[in-house]
Amino acid sequence: MMKIALLSILSEIHDEERINDSLKDKYQFLNNNFEITEIAVDEVADHDFSDYDLTINFIKSGGSEKNFARIFEYLPQPVYLYAVELHNSLPAALEILSFVNARGAEAKILHGENEDLLVEIKELIEYRRIRNKISEAKIGVIGKPSDWLIGSQVDREHAAQHWGTEFIDIEMEEVYSALKNIEQKEAEKVAEQYFIKAEKMLESSKADLIKAAEIYLALKKLAVDYDLDALTIRCFDLVEKINNTGCLALALLNDEGITAGCEGDIAAVFTMYLAAQLTGETPFMANPVKIDSKKDQINFAHCTVPLSISEKFILRSHFETGIGVGIQGILRKEAVTVFKIGGAGLEQYFVAEGKIIENMNSQNACRTQIKVELPQSSDYFLSDAIANHHLIIAGHHAAKINHFLAKE
Repeated sequence: MMKIALLSILSEIHDEERINDSLKDKYQFLNNNFEITEIAVDEVADHDFSDYDLTINFIKSGGSEKNFARIFEYLPQPVYLYAVELHNSLPAALEILSFVNARGAEAKILHGENEDLLVEIKELIEYRRIRNKISEAKIGVIGKPSDWLIGSQVDREHAAQHWGTEFIDIEMEEVYSALKNIEQKEAEKVAEQYFIKAEKMLESSKADLIKAAEIYLALKKLAVDYDLDALTIRCFDLVEKINNTGCLALALLNDEGITAGCEGDIAAVFTMYLAAQLTGETPFMANPVKIDSKKDQINFAHCTVPLSISEKFILRSHFETGIGVGIQGILRKEAVTVFKIGGAGLEQYFVAEGKIIENMNSQNACRTQIKVELPQSSDYFLSDAIANHHLIIAGHHAAKINHFLAKE
């Protein structure tokens, strides 16, 4: 059961026993749905709030403003004020809200019917859980972002100040070093597993697949060694150095819950990680390659896609270079959400809902290709797009994403 710290705040002139007796139904509602620990004002300064899913300030009466001000500096933020219709609770909460806002902190009053409050409190707990995961996340940037990502630059200090996420630089040499220590038999076992699962193999060979499996194992080792939640790699350097690609590796890492993105694109991999935490779905990172403004249809393509979201897949070569292993995934024709966070401090975003209407097979685009019907989005891509890479997420998630990011 979700754990809530309930701070009991009221005026000294009120009889607390009488107040509590009149609030029995409020307590019953809270205790029926959450594990409640009630904390008095005098206990707040020495209390550890880290073990709770949420801290709620129960404003029990008018005149409690002074007592709240005494403990404000010790409170977890944002500040949530539970106000009821009795004892001038709501007027006091409004005064406190103004006090908190004037000090540059975030606050919100929880007030209304129990059924609505239950939904809101559970949403706040879920938001806090996800927000904590993002603030504690470690994202590895292996090699520098690719040279062509001129519109995807991120001010990491700015982004870290807002989101709390740690970005860890890892040299490409560490990948090459890890590759030297990969056991051949282990790579062969991984390669055979996915050779069997594939519909077929076209331009690539089994030798290519084994080398691609070695890259997967090397990146997985780095993810474990650095305790990474996500990573992005300057993958075209692999093409030049070892004549193979990271396409298979990134697909498999994403399937295992380690968010992995291409080309050293920090904004894209951050969006992927946030999307995975928020929606529970594994995103597909792709390039918009064709826009039909009249039909509001956009073709997306990339040479890697999580296998878990593909109905079936074909092992191909990498499109641009014709070498190594790329993946042609066939995706379900279903509702999707297109999403991207960007800007210097990762403070901008775009989200829209549409539907995959066709899997494409052009010889002149990256291997996994889908056509998405995305109403009223063509102008965004042609006039205001947040750089190149965007995410395709199975299902309807725009409302949840908007609701989450509105709190930011």
